[in-house]
Amino acid sequence: MLSIKIEKSLKDQARKTAQDLGVSLNAVINQHIKEFVNTREIFFTEYEMPNAKTQKILKMVDKDIKNGKNIVGPFNSAEEFIKSLEEK
Repeated sequence: MLSIKIEKSLKDQARKTAQDLGVSLNAVINQHIKEFVNTREIFFTEYEMPNAKTQKILKMVDKDIKNGKNIVGPFNSAEEFIKSLEEK
């Protein structure tokens, strides 16, 4: 038996999702633990929001991309890429 602390709302959502898929929440958790043990890997898919400074930079980059500014490439070879760096 394994006892873990989990928010009630998250547990309820997980139980409903598992039920919608036709499996028990216990089966979902067991499968994930087995996969973790067998592969020695763990994946997190929920991404944290960038901080304010990073968000500002990302907005600037997005604007530059839309306006075609500060963009180089594509390159057909590493030599082309290096040459473009030397030109600046």
